[in-house]
Amino acid sequence: MARFFIIHTLTVCLFANVQPALAQHIPQDSLYIFVQSDTLRLDATIDSLFSKRTIDAIESGMTTSIAVQFRLRTGRGDNLGQSSLLRRLEHDIWEGQYRLIRQSARPDTQITSHFEDIRHACSELRGIALAQLPFPDEPITLQMRIDVNPISPEQRERTRQWLKIIEKGSFLEFFFSLDRSASPEWVDLFRFRPSALPHLLDE
Repeated sequence: MARFFIIHTLTVCLFANVQPALAQHIPQDSLYIFVQSDTLRLDATIDSLFSKRTIDAIESGMTTSIAVQFRLRTGRGDNLGQSSLLRRLEHDIWEGQYRLIRQSARPDTQITSHFEDIRHACSELRGIALAQLPFPDEPITLQMRIDVNPISPEQRERTRQWLKIIEKGSFLEFFFSLDRSASPEWVDLFRFRPSALPHLLDE
């Protein structure tokens, strides 16, 4: 019983600062879907990605996971493709530096002393690959969901030990494996027909 209480308490603390998906949105005038070669791509700007509570947590030195996901769905509910942008943000309050680590097949790290650089890097999306063509020429809905989750290194370590979860080199793997039911719902962004999209030439 005591073990259940500890795990339950940690889980509640872990997700207490998750920002609701509806607080983050992409204005229609910043959304641009296009075809380049055989790939459907997206340019977009996320508004209000970081809440004040999240920024306060980051400024205090808490590690933050940032996950932005897109998917394409037909009217019948078929999934045509999904794209995920996974990042980990660390703030070294002693050195006054932010480290934004991209979790991908080719990870990279951006280091800066200005939070606005981080906000821009996470909010300004350019050339995001959504899926490979061809698609059926029928109405398709672009959906989005966002998780921004601050958690201290101490909480992460204690929770991993008690739940016996192996991180496997990625904090985001740990985050999503803990409680998938806590993830925000998918939000509809835009509906379109592939034949109506602009085609860009390769640079």
